[in-house]
Amino acid sequence: MKHFENIIQRVVDKAKSDKNILAICLAGSYINKETDKYSDLDFILITDNNINFTKAEMESFAKAIGDYLIGFTGEHVGEKKLLISLFDNPVTHIDFKFIELNNFYSRIENPIIIYDKTNLLDNIFKETIPIWPKPDFQWIEDRFWVWVHYGATKLGRKEFFETIDFISFLRVTVIGPMFHLKYNKDPRGVRKLEFFLDQDDLNHLIKTVPDYSSESIKKSFFEIIGLYQNLRDILFTPDIKINSKVEEITVDYLRNIEV
Repeated sequence: MKHFENIIQRVVDKAKSDKNILAICLAGSYINKETDKYSDLDFILITDNNINFTKAEMESFAKAIGDYLIGFTGEHVGEKKLLISLFDNPVTHIDFKFIELNNFYSRIENPIIIYDKTNLLDNIFKETIPIWPKPDFQWIEDRFWVWVHYGATKLGRKEFFETIDFISFLRVTVIGPMFHLKYNKDPRGVRKLEFFLDQDDLNHLIKTVPDYSSESIKKSFFEIIGLYQNLRDILFTPDIKINSKVEEITVDYLRNIEV
């Protein structure tokens, strides 16, 4: 994408004039060359240790690139050193994550190096292995049936928006990551499931999206449960303790909710 190349060059040029920035990488879809016209650009800017950019400094860096529209920091995703921004000409979502060199040793993936002042990152790549965090299946199993009961109570009260939103939570938090693992991919919520699930799995997942009616919501809830049980059979190791009694009680509770 030509406009991406232009932005990347402008970011590199700006970084070269900043003594505190040691290197720049690109993460996200750029790693696997899967960018399209709807893609974001995810920049990782590696700074000297003990260099902490303030929000004003992060925004100043972004503004210097040109065509900056607006930005805010990523506390809502636990990333205070992330500037999430929009640029114009064309409208493009760009993230700038500022991290100290020491913190780069622990990472979830190897981003693409686009600027490295002193070739430090190549050595780090050779010395360390990125680890994408995997779901804790016991953690999920210990919570899943309590979550089912919670959603069932909201359905029984006819809080349809709340129940639909909760089904989405289960899809993103549990079903999506487990599907990714079934297909030997990094667990990224529900990202790009449409592109690799087989037709049977995709059809079942589609059925977890309800209409605004108690009957549809209840059916979707049971689809979520069925997918979880199936994926659990595929992915869980023998050491995971299944809460069969709680499962039976909560599924029965949902089944008896009047719609």
